Amino acid sequence: MEGTINIRSLFKQIANDDPRAFQLFFDYTYMKLYRYTSYFLVEKGVCKDVISDVYLYLWQNRKQLPEIQNYENYLFICARNHALKYKSESDKYQKIRLEDADLGGLSEKSTPEQEILDNELKKIIELAINSLPEKCRLIFFMVREENMTYKEVAQILSISDRTVHAQMCIAIRKIGIVIQEYRAGKKIK
Repeated sequence: MEGTINIRSLFKQIANDDPRAFQLFFDYTYMKLYRYTSYFLVEKGVCKDVISDVYLYLWQNRKQLPEIQNYENYLFICARNHALKYKSESDKYQKIRLEDADLGGLSEKSTPEQEILDNELKKIIELAINSLPEKCRLIFFMVREENMTYKEVAQILSISDRTVHAQMCIAIRKIGIVIQEYRAGKKIK
């Protein structure tokens, strides 16, 4: 079936909001992804949930799919990261439940003012990320949000590790400037 499916063409169709192309991609890759994810997660239901999250993520970020050079690496890395994120959150939830039991359900909370400032800063950072050049933003997202290594990103996008490093430096510098301006009280564009 590999020869009859042109993934590059499917990615272009998916990027143009074609749900049939996405369904074809889903049908073609689902079982591979399920088998791979089951190495990280034992429960079938959890595997299916994680895979659903991966495909939802792919659909939400479909405009960037045509830039992916090695779809299998990208898909498996996304699945691995989503599975590990699920395990981490599950472990964290268990830990929080134990801590709450030890504290009688009481825990310190931040002040409403601090929460407002935190939310405002998050919005400023999000604006800074969205203002990055497209390739730079994609690389930043893959490294920071998907927890991919520079090498993994380089393989997926068919670029050098040094290019990934350079783009990350650009992204971090630009985001840092926006945060400094915010803290200095300047208007953010």
